[in-house]
Amino acid sequence: MQNIGHYAQSIVEQFSSILNIPISITDNEGKVIGSTDNNRLGSHHIATSEVTRSGKMMFFTKEQTADLVNVLPGIAAPLRFQQETVGVLGLIGDPLKVERYVQFVQSHIEMMLMENHRSRTVASQMETMRDFFKRLSIFKEKADYSNLHRYCELHGFTLGIPRRSILLDIQSSDDARPSNEQTHTFNHEEQELYICLKNLFIQNELDRVVPLTTGEWLILIADHAEEKTLMRKRLELASDKLRNFLDARDIDNDFVFSFSDPSSSIERLIDDYEHCRRAVMIARRHHVQQSIVSVDDWNLLSHRVDEITLPAQRTLDNHIEKLMNHVNGTVLIESFLVYCDEQLNMSQAARKLYIHRNTLLYRLQQLQDVLSIDLNSFKQCTLLYLALKKHQYFNEAT
Repeated sequence: MQNIGHYAQSIVEQFSSILNIPISITDNEGKVIGSTDNNRLGSHHIATSEVTRSGKMMFFTKEQTADLVNVLPGIAAPLRFQQETVGVLGLIGDPLKVERYVQFVQSHIEMMLMENHRSRTVASQMETMRDFFKRLSIFKEKADYSNLHRYCELHGFTLGIPRRSILLDIQSSDDARPSNEQTHTFNHEEQELYICLKNLFIQNELDRVVPLTTGEWLILIADHAEEKTLMRKRLELASDKLRNFLDARDIDNDFVFSFSDPSSSIERLIDDYEHCRRAVMIARRHHVQQSIVSVDDWNLLSHRVDEITLPAQRTLDNHIEKLMNHVNGTVLIESFLVYCDEQLNMSQAARKLYIHRNTLLYRLQQLQDVLSIDLNSFKQCTLLYLALKKHQYFNEAT
């Protein structure tokens, strides 16, 4: 049952100031919880039980209330929420004069009850998802995988399903963002954004939207065998709609989406979140002029080689594994390494490999398609060259 006690007084003050008539609100047990006369707060209203029982509006004239305690002339109308009477609205004065205001005030209060319930429900969902992901991270830090898996099952988070991590970072004008450890109550603006993101991304019960810190949202979607190009197009469409949403509410629309490849294990999903955060940080730091980046984006990886720590190294390893698994992988790697050794000179590299220039061009195009790398970028070529050389060295050493 909806409890209106904590904001009944503010409702009374709001409508009384507009209509310039005395108003009261009682709960469904007859206790006055809102009144323009503060002396009546907490007192018992005997007529409430009859209005609650009948569910109908009642009129009280001056003559009818002469012998009744704490009952004033006016109209008492039930306040209903989800088919239940949760309180009684009282408009005080000559019934013939205040009757015209009853439906207006009654309907507005009932709408406020519904909106308050919706807001509390959404906030509860958000808190549940935030706490769920926070607990997963704690379990992973402690390597407590048995409890981690049990916790997922308890919350209906199906394991073993490939999911793609998408991180949305909305730049805040306030540099001081609360950490995950701080208690944060979700305001109306954040609740609306949560609903917006659910409408944009949730397609089935396996998908999740997780509010993290202020301005940071994690979206976990079950992989629908989408190619990276299709995923990027989907994010472009979502970006347009999100930008319209933020503009309509006069919210700063400086945001970045980062996304990962699908992962089936919960441990990898948590790692993917960290990789997405890292991708956003590099994109922000180097003022990358794009609102969508992937964790294996060559443009990001090539910004600063000295930032290639463990997450970035795993991304490079994934690229090399993809190349090694290609039917023509060994040839493509050899051709690329020679091409780099010859200072990116196509003709010299072709002669070194004893192949036609067009054959080398075709091989490099194949490699470019497999890795989505820009071979016209010196930085990206250097990064791949160093990664392949490192891989080659470890293979020879073992």
